[in-house]
Amino acid sequence: MIVPGQCASACLDALDSFKLFANTQLVGAPSSTDSTYMEVRLETLPSGFAKVILPIKVYVNRPRKKGFYYQPDIKFNELEWTTQALVKMIAEL
Repeated sequence: MIVPGQCASACLDALDSFKLFANTQLVGAPSSTDSTYMEVRLETLPSGFAKVILPIKVYVNRPRKKGFYYQPDIKFNELEWTTQALVKMIAEL
């Protein structure tokens, strides 16, 4: 599975499922991470000078711990993330 560095939220949920299969390899960059919060609400303070973030939905009993991220099995350190560049790198393995 190709993992971009901005992989978070639903992308991490997909990685959780794919990594259940022993033959799955991650190619790319370390994933992002997320917390146990699924949704938040922004509220403006009465002064109007700031906002607060209020969590309104939280995962309960999720196997993946908050702050966990995936390291790629095969790192891709190039600046150009095109299909052609990734296929070339994989073909050279």
